[in-house]
Amino acid sequence: MAKKITDYDFSLPIIEAQDEYKTLSGGRNKPLLFRGVCQNTYQKGDYVVKFRNSKEMSNEASARELLASFIALQLGLLIPPPVLVNISYGFVQTIKGKESYVDANNSIGINFGCKFVSGNIDIIHNQALTEIQKSQASQIFPFDVFISNSDRRVDKPNLLMDDGGNIFIFDHELAFGFVFDIFKNKTPWEFRPQDKDWIKNHFFYSYLKNKFPDFSILVNKLTQLDDSFWDKAFALIPKEWQTEQLDEIKNYCHSLIANKDLFLQELKNVLFK
Repeated sequence: MAKKITDYDFSLPIIEAQDEYKTLSGGRNKPLLFRGVCQNTYQKGDYVVKFRNSKEMSNEASARELLASFIALQLGLLIPPPVLVNISYGFVQTIKGKESYVDANNSIGINFGCKFVSGNIDIIHNQALTEIQKSQASQIFPFDVFISNSDRRVDKPNLLMDDGGNIFIFDHELAFGFVFDIFKNKTPWEFRPQDKDWIKNHFFYSYLKNKFPDFSILVNKLTQLDDSFWDKAFALIPKEWQTEQLDEIKNYCHSLIANKDLFLQELKNVLFK
């Protein structure tokens, strides 16, 4: 099982980008698959970077992406292990004239990335799920509602399966969507009509609708997002990415956790109404 960020031996590797493989066309931000080396262990590996100044990315989006990864790890969900990626001037010069050059050149410095997990296949909507996958779906769904991630949709799952059929989640720069609300929901454990609209478009909603999935497994884990977690998370997020948005996210999550029983009931209600 992957380490939680509060584990004593958890570390967030910094990867030095070395050799470009290819631009991944599936995402809005055109992430880059590359060969890199860890600055601490000097081990080489394959990674994916989302350039900080590419379309729909920014310092704040990078922070949200990394924080969502930390929460997923803390709650035991499967994600490609997050890393920080250093894009150097020297690396940028090696890809001059290629598709990712402009985004890379605009993003010299530290960027969000993750380890490339090979052998994964896309999940197709309405395909049959195994019992293990159903259990994973019943945790991914409340996770996305908890972090207000409206971006795991029927038409854009942001899900992959490994060779063993386990479901991995990725792509969370649009998580914590409540930070963009003009009129804030002061009781986030109660879903507004606009919340229900995106929740019902979640990739797994049709799988769970009118059924009785055990959301309590994930919801009861939310208490693991305690002060130790937030202190460690904020210490790991690069300072230049940090704004008052992180405090808003923390306070929002705290209010949900304090009312997790009501949140759990609302999750159940949305499947039958």
